[in-house]
Amino acid sequence: MEETLPEICSCSALRQAARHLSRLYDEALAPDGISLNQYSILAKLDRFGPNILQDLAALLVMDRSSLGKLLRPLQTRGLVKMAASERDGRERIIALSKDGAKLFASAKERWYKAETQFGKIFGESNAAEMRIMLQHITAVEFGAARAT
Repeated sequence: MEETLPEICSCSALRQAARHLSRLYDEALAPDGISLNQYSILAKLDRFGPNILQDLAALLVMDRSSLGKLLRPLQTRGLVKMAASERDGRERIIALSKDGAKLFASAKERWYKAETQFGKIFGESNAAEMRIMLQHITAVEFGAARAT
C-alpha cells in the first residue's frame, strides 16, 4: 500500500480515525444487534441511571436529534424506557430497562474484548494517552466568539 501524507485538517484526521476504530467495536457488538453509538447510550444509562434527554445528550457530547434517532430502535426493542418527567411533562426521562441491562451486560463483555484488542495493537500507554487527549478536546469550547 502506498504511504499517504497525514491529513492537514485535524477534524478530518480525527473523524477518519474514529470511523476506522468504530468498525472494530461495531463488529464486536454485532452479535448483540447494537452499534457502538447505541452501546454508548446503554453504558451511560447504566453508569449514571435514568436521565432527561438533553442531559443524556450532553453526557454523550451529542445533539438531541441524533440521540433521538439512536434511541428509537433501542426503545422499539424494549432496551430503554422513555417516560414524561413528573417535574416537567415536556421533558423525557430515558432509563435502561431490565432487558436493556441484560443486553448491556453481554455487550460489555464484547466491548471489553474490542477494547483489549485495540490496546494490544495500538499499545496500552498510547491508548490511555489518546483517551486523555480526546477528553481534553471534548472539554474545549470552540464557539465562534473564541476564534476571534
